[in-house]
Amino acid sequence: MNKNMLISQTKAESLRIIRSPFFLLFSILMPLAFYFLFASLSGANKTIESTTYAQYSLMSMTAFSLISTAMSQFGIRISYERRDGWVRLLKLTPLTPSVWIGSKMIAHMGVHLLTILVIFSAGHVAYDMDMTILQWFVCGLWLWLGSLPFLAIGALLGTMKNADAVVAIANVVQMALAILGGLWMPLQGLPSWMGQIGVWLPSYRYAHGAWNMLSGSAPALLDWVILIGCGIVFMLLSGYILNRREAV
Repeated sequence: MNKNMLISQTKAESLRIIRSPFFLLFSILMPLAFYFLFASLSGANKTIESTTYAQYSLMSMTAFSLISTAMSQFGIRISYERRDGWVRLLKLTPLTPSVWIGSKMIAHMGVHLLTILVIFSAGHVAYDMDMTILQWFVCGLWLWLGSLPFLAIGALLGTMKNADAVVAIANVVQMALAILGGLWMPLQGLPSWMGQIGVWLPSYRYAHGAWNMLSGSAPALLDWVILIGCGIVFMLLSGYILNRREAV
C-alpha cells in the first residue's frame, strides 16, 4: 500500500515540478543563459584550473541550477504546503508524512538527473567539449548525489512559519551560495575576504569536486566532509523542528 502511494505521489510531484514555469525559468533557462554569457565573455577555450573555461563553467552552472531547484522548488513548496494546512490534511488520508516527504525527495532527485542531462547536453553541443565518457559520468554522478545536502537546506527553510518570508530568504541564500561559492565567478576574481569565506561553503565544495574530476583528480576530502556534514546537520535539524511543531 505504502509502495503504491509512494510511486503515485512521486509521479504527481515530478509532474508538478516539471510543469512549473519557475522550474523552467530558474533551473534551466537562467543557468544556461549565465553559462553561455560567462563562457562567451571569458573565452570558452581559456585555460582555468587545468581545464577549459567552457568545462569549468558548465560544472558551476549545473551546480547552481540544482541548488536553485532545491531551494525554490523544494524548500519553498514545503513551507507553503504547511501554511495551507496540507500537513494537517495528511492525517485524514492514508498518505503518511514519510511518504509525503519521501516522494518529494525522490521526485527532486529524478528532476535533478534530468536537469544534469539537459545542461550537459547543451554545453556539449555548443562547445563540442573534449571530455571522456568517464568524465561526463563521474561529474554528473557527483553533482547528482551532491545535491542531497541542498535538499536538506531546503527542508530546513521549509520549517519556517512565514511562507512568504521563505521566498525572500531562499533567494538570498541561493544567490549568496552562488556568488561566494565561486559559481558565477572563480574565487580568484573575488575580494580576498570573500574567497576566505567561500572555500568553506557547501556550494564551493560541491562545484570543487566536479572541477577536480575535470582535471583527473578525485574530490578533496574537505569536499566530502563539508557536503556530508551539512546534509546530516540540516536534515536532522529540519526533522527535529517539524516533529516539535507537529507535536505542539
